[in-house]
Amino acid sequence: MTIATNIIINRTALNGVDFKESIDLGLVCAAFDHQVSLIFTGDGIFNLVANQTYTNLGDKNQLDILKGLEFYDIKNIYVEQESLVNSTLEKSDLLPFVEVKTCYELLKINLAADHLVEF
Repeated sequence: MTIATNIIINRTALNGVDFKESIDLGLVCAAFDHQVSLIFTGDGIFNLVANQTYTNLGDKNQLDILKGLEFYDIKNIYVEQESLVNSTLEKSDLLPFVEVKTCYELLKINLAADHLVEF
């Protein structure tokens, strides 16, 4: 039986350690065969900008971390459509593997999860 763990990220890497800790949690869960979904909302969507100057988070920068998630079987990376509309960003500004979902679609995804954590 697969355990679904959804992690909501609503802050940028510039606002402390929440981004790094949320990714670390996702990696740990994936190591224990959880199906991990990362959901970026609010200011968290700015972590997904493809052509940005990196913010150093210690040993790795945020883009390298996000690009490497597929090696840990973390393939469900979503951005909330309403947050995207409220920002100055377009889907084309984001990393190519990100899926845009509406609030309603994300609600259904979150209701189906076994665990839900918000950063």
